[in-house]
This record gives sequence, C-alpha cells and structure tokens, in this order.
Amino acid sequence: MTDPAPRRKLAAILAADVVGFSLKMGENEDRTLKNLRACRAITDEFIRAHHGRIFTTAGDSVIAEFASPVDAIEAALGFQKSLLARNASCDEVDRMVLRVGLNLGDVIVEGDNLLGDGVNVAARIESSAKPGGIHVSAKFHDEVRRKIAVDFESLGEQQFKNIVEPIATFRVIFEGEAVKPYRQHDRQHDRAESASRPEPAAHLFLRLLASPLARGVGVGVMVLFVGAGGYLALHRSPKPNINPFSIVVMPFANLTGDPNDAYVADGMTSQVARDLLRIRDAVVLDAVRALPYKDKPTPVVQIARELGVRFVLQGEVKKSGNTLQINAQLSDASANQQLWTQSFIGDMSNLFELQDQVTNRISGSLGPRMLIVAASETEKRKSNPQASDLILRSRVLLEKGFDVETLDQRVALYRKALVIEPDNLEAMSGLAQALGMLAPRSPEQDQRAKRFEELHQLALKVKELDPANRDIYSALIFYDREKGDLIGAKQNAEKNLQLNPKSKSPYITLGNILNQSGEPQKAIDVLTQGLNLDPLNPTDNNLSALGRANIILGHTDQAIEWLTKANQVNAKVAQIWAYLAIAYTMKGDSDKAAMALAQVKTLNPNSNEATLTFFIKPLPDSLPAYKDWYEQKFLPLYRKAGLPI
Repeated sequence: MTDPAPRRKLAAILAADVVGFSLKMGENEDRTLKNLRACRAITDEFIRAHHGRIFTTAGDSVIAEFASPVDAIEAALGFQKSLLARNASCDEVDRMVLRVGLNLGDVIVEGDNLLGDGVNVAARIESSAKPGGIHVSAKFHDEVRRKIAVDFESLGEQQFKNIVEPIATFRVIFEGEAVKPYRQHDRQHDRAESASRPEPAAHLFLRLLASPLARGVGVGVMVLFVGAGGYLALHRSPKPNINPFSIVVMPFANLTGDPNDAYVADGMTSQVARDLLRIRDAVVLDAVRALPYKDKPTPVVQIARELGVRFVLQGEVKKSGNTLQINAQLSDASANQQLWTQSFIGDMSNLFELQDQVTNRISGSLGPRMLIVAASETEKRKSNPQASDLILRSRVLLEKGFDVETLDQRVALYRKALVIEPDNLEAMSGLAQALGMLAPRSPEQDQRAKRFEELHQLALKVKELDPANRDIYSALIFYDREKGDLIGAKQNAEKNLQLNPKSKSPYITLGNILNQSGEPQKAIDVLTQGLNLDPLNPTDNNLSALGRANIILGHTDQAIEWLTKANQVNAKVAQIWAYLAIAYTMKGDSDKAAMALAQVKTLNPNSNEATLTFFIKPLPDSLPAYKDWYEQKFLPLYRKAGLPI
C-alpha cells in the first residue's frame, strides 16, 4: 500500500522575528521575555483579527497563514505600526523591533503544520528586511498592489540561502518615508532600467578618510590571501582579469549631519577593511582606491569595472540623538545585484562595542556570500572540471547543511580534486573535514572505522607539511572524540578557534566539545558568539548544538525552540529530529515526539545509538556529574522516545 500524496494548498505566509533577540536574552532574560510577551500580544491579536492562524512559534519568531494576502499584509502593517507606538512610549531597553516577510505560495499540509517552499521563502524574505520593515515576494506583491493603499519599492531579485532560484522582492514603504515608490510598473522593464540608472545618492556619497583610524588602512595596497600551502583555489574569474573574490570597501558615508562625527564612519571603514583581510582567498582593495569617486553618485557597476573588482561593500552611518544606525550592503557588480544588507542600531556611549559588533558580523557573513556566488559559476563548467572548481563547489556545500547526502557530495568532489592534484593541501584538509562529519553518521561499524582512519592519515599528512593550516584541526577534533581523547579535542578546538576567529565553524566545534565535557552553559556562550557572526544565516549545526546544550540543562522549551530553528534551516538531518524527539519526550508531548521519531526513521533507517549520540555521549574525561546525567536521565529518555538502539 503506497502512502497518500501530501495535501497541498495555496496560502499567504507571514514570517516575523525580533531583531537582536539573542543579544537581549543575554543581557536580561526575564525582562526580555516580559517584553516579548507584550509584543506577542500585539502581533497575535492583529493576526487573529485578520483571520490568520499561527502555526509555528520558536522563541521570538512567528509564522502564520492567511487565506487572503490582503489580510496578511494588513495584519503586518497593523502590528508594525502598533509596535512603533509602543516603542515610542517605553524605555529603550524595553523596545522590540520586528522584521516581517510575506509570501504567497504552495504549501504542504501536515496536521496543524505547514511545510514547503511557500513557508521557507517567507522566512528568508523576512531575514532580509530592515528592522521594523516589511518585505514581500513578487507573487505576493502582484496580488495586493491594486487592493491596498500602500506603496512599494522594488528590490530586484535576491538569492536566498537554500532557495534555488532568485526571488524578486519588494519593500513596503511606510507613510512619511522619502523613498521613490514602486507602483504598478512592469518588473521586467525595471530590471532593464536598473543597469543604467544610478544608485541612490545616500548610499554612494563617499567621505575622505581623514582620521588617524582611517589612515591605518594604508595607501595603494592590495593584499592577497591564499589558501593552504600557498595554493589559491580560485584561478578563474567571472570576467577577464577580475578575481572572483576581489572586493573594495567604499568609505562609509557620514550621514549624521555633523562633520565632527566623521570619525565614526572613518573608523568603521578602517575596521571593516582590516577584518575582510581574514576572509580566505580574498583580494581586498585599499579603501583609498575609492577616493576618486568621493561625492560622486557613481553606479556600483562602473566602480567595480574601473577598479577591477567583483564585489563592492558600501556603508553609511546615521545619528539621531545618542542613537547610531549603521547600514552596510554588499553588491555583486558582475550581476548588478545587491546580495546582502544589514542594519545595526546602538548607543554612542558604546561606540567601540557597536563597531566591533558590526565588523564581526560583516566579515563573518561576507565570506559565505562571496563563496556562494563564485561557486555558482563553477556549476556551468562541469564539462571541464579543474581542481579549484571542485574544491570551491565542495566548500559552498558547507553552507547548505550537514545531512548525509550533502556530506557525501562534498567527499566525492574532494576526491575528484585529489585525482587531478594529489598533493593539493586544501583538498586533503577539506576531505578530512568532510569525513569527520560523515564518519559518525556511518551505520556500519567497519565503514565508520575506515572513514575515521582515513581522515586521521590525511590530517597528519597536512599537519606535517603545513602545521599552521587553518582547516586541519577541526578534522583532528573528530578523531580525538572518536578515540575518547577529550583533552586533545579541547586543545585542537582552541587552536582551531585561534586560527579562525572570524569563522562560525570553530565556535560550533568548541561548543560541541563543551557539551560533551558536561559544560553546557559555557557551550551556549561559545555557540552564541559564533551565531552572532552571521545571525541572518545560522547553520543547522550551530542551532542543533544550542538545542543539545539546553537538553543537558533541562531547559525543554528552549531546546525545542533551537532544534525547530535548526530544522527550518535543514530538515534532512536525522540527528536533529532525534534530539527533538527527546525534547518532546521531556515535555510529555508524545504525539510530537512520535512525529519526530518518524522523521528519524525516514531520513536514516539504519541509524542507531552510536550514530545519533556522537555529539552528546560523554568521553572518558567528561565531568562525573555529566556521565551520571547521561546514564540516569538521557538514555532513559532516549529509549522512552523509541529511538533505535
């Protein structure tokens, strides 16, 4: 008997999320939760009043469905305006700002839950919105533009993580905004025009770097960072003589209204430029090279062509009283497309802390975006596979998740690269890393042992040839854990973080080890640091590690929240569903625990205790109390959930 086809329907999906929620929770959990409840009372009431149904909540996020897109946008406009009024009447520390994404699409009905691209696109669009803003998909826009008295601004097509095709999006223009609206124009005509019309002047005014901080960037210097063993993986470029990882940092514009505040923009430019040098393979042009464009509203495409770069990073600093707003955006000039934008709001009294926050997030998130864009071009060259293309394609898969299928693809690509160049250190270290993630998921013990042994031999060879290799230590950590060497794993994790302070992965690795050591609160602190490097694009590995830490602490609701978010990023990882089954068992929700268990069996029918507990099982040197917790509490919950032994 075959399973019935899934039931589908068309729905308007609203996704909303609180800006900076994790940071607020870290500062004061009780106060943040109190304010969240107050804001949720507002959002939920508007959703209900406009005939919506909330079907997913995970901490600070809300996802709701509407039969009518008009109802959906009216609900979003209503609660955004109400929240604005609430924020104006309360202390700054109690203010909460939401981003909203709206999409109209096909969804799969599974009980009370909705799944599929219709939901995923709404969530991705929400993550691109500015604080307090509303972004909508083109399909949603087409349905509502003639039916409500709201103007829109076209943002063009954007590439979102885990969404195959680019999505055309629009921004809702609130009353009183001085922005040219997008009304009932034809989108194809707009895209044809976009290549010739200049960018908004507010984003392109360039300020002379006159402060001591700014002069620290250096004059006329181009810095090239190469991969392991001096090998630069990216030897091809999208256009002749343009490196696919080349970027220029335009001087951040001082829009504070006071020339005396120019040092803020100057210092930001300097710090960002320095931090970008940490990105693997990046060619970073000195910001001074951009001075000829000062005070000239020059299109990004022209700037990039004349400077010989692919990516252009722009920024601006605004001031209102003691409050600073810093906006940054990344453009891919080869496609005339804006790839990334984010805003940061802080207090002048904490200026340097705010600058650190901005530069950390920018440098931590630009690398993956540049990598994804560059790797997409190698897909077109499969007929002539070169080692560098294969390595690049494998590296970009790291951003897509840690399910078995993706890991198998990464391993295969690295093996092909090594056939072409057997001594390529980056391919060897990359293969070792991928095997480290894949080996614990191996259902057969012989296969598991062979994979661990292969990664160990590869790691030792790379370490011998290049002891400062930035990638090999994460592979050695997997081997240490498999052999029960907690001390060795911690030492390699700390070395890994020391060599890669701007990368998310080392924080996740160290967080996992701290969990296994029996130090979940320390793990949460470390994992949160990694998450904050690129909060708009968390990995399923980071989110699931936070979920496991909360399981260890007995924080059931928080564990479910983080694990649910991990599934929203990648729903194909059996381990995540397994820990979700355990968390629901802790909560006493047997129906949802059974649903999660069914997903484990579907995704990996051969999974067992060894494959599912690798990231939580105590090691010989783990704290005694943690060993007791694992034996006396965790394993009984594991078995009660019905997970395979």
